[in-house]
Amino acid sequence: MFPTLFDISFRSRCVCGWKHVLCVNICFWTLPLFAIEPVIWNNMVLVNAAPHFEDHGRDARHIQPGRFGSQYGRMAKLADKSWFIVYTIYDNSGYKYGDVHHLSWQGTALRVAKSSDNCRTWSVISTLRADNRDLDNGQIIQLSNGRLLMAGRSVRWQESYFIYVWSSTDGGITWQLLSQPDKNEGFPGSLGNPDKGVYEPHFCLLDDGSLALFYANEKHVVENPPYSQIISERLSHDDGKTWGPEIWVAWDPDKPSERPGMPVATKMTNGQYVVVFEVVGSHNASIFCKISSDGKTWSSGIGAAIPREAGGPYVISLTDGRLVATSNTGNVSFSDNYGVTWHLNNPPAWGDGTIKKYWWLSVYQTAPKEIGVVASVPRSTGGTDVAIKFGTLLPLSSNN
Repeated sequence: MFPTLFDISFRSRCVCGWKHVLCVNICFWTLPLFAIEPVIWNNMVLVNAAPHFEDHGRDARHIQPGRFGSQYGRMAKLADKSWFIVYTIYDNSGYKYGDVHHLSWQGTALRVAKSSDNCRTWSVISTLRADNRDLDNGQIIQLSNGRLLMAGRSVRWQESYFIYVWSSTDGGITWQLLSQPDKNEGFPGSLGNPDKGVYEPHFCLLDDGSLALFYANEKHVVENPPYSQIISERLSHDDGKTWGPEIWVAWDPDKPSERPGMPVATKMTNGQYVVVFEVVGSHNASIFCKISSDGKTWSSGIGAAIPREAGGPYVISLTDGRLVATSNTGNVSFSDNYGVTWHLNNPPAWGDGTIKKYWWLSVYQTAPKEIGVVASVPRSTGGTDVAIKFGTLLPLSSNN
């Protein structure tokens, strides 16, 4: 329900999170009448603030390495209750930069950090680098046997695009290349205009024991119809060592030029699966969601939009059944009916609810009554830092 004029006209904050005067007298009887936002935002924790360094010019994406900082943070909770986070850096460890064909070049890398105090402090434990390639879009998952897997993309722009899966058996200290679910390679410049890459992988464990990997795929642009980008999925039945054929997840049969990208999938408490993604083109990077009964069978099309969310989405299923989605707007949206409708939390976790400053958000349930929203936070000297904003979850019954 929406606030009444009384609530709008008489506002001040009390300890219960309501905005009204005379809380002691009216808080009890107003609970059924006014809508309560599902989360109240609290403190922020800085995960990484990479120092600037002197570089030798912009790279193939026109990025200035010395001002890059860190970005694209993705967390994972392990069986021992510790948390891992992987994010992208552009540091000066062995840094060098050559010509546009990357003949002498050290690109972006993936850094892994660990927290043993529920995401409040972090210690770096490893960094993945690849000579003459850009690593990015990292995500970590722990298998039932305790092994850690990390997915990411490895790129030489307009020339070579890999989706990689690495494995760690020593708690994330070292990583070994395990598999390559998809790739596209050519001579320098041959995979541009339009781009023909693969990006943004995301793991999801399915009920049948298989490991699903969702990713953005531009390779079909050379086919008829020429899909500029779609969401693809591949399944592994041997813990990420080998991968099955491509499954189409999200595509627009009526507008092949639309670009579904940046997929994130999760299992809901009703046993079904939801995937969220942005759609660049006429939809202006609005966020859409689709539902599957088994996580590997998807209907045609791009599904339904999530209002007021745009660019770089993320979704989780809370233990009480609610879905929580976020995006580059900094907004956080809740669904208590498995993605049929969404409620926008006010205020946003980051920023003012528009795509301006905060990028590559992700969200996690860090405690029974808490969520954390990771963001790439801009800094005045250029680039971004990785930080987490925590929020207190109100009970589901308070939102009825």
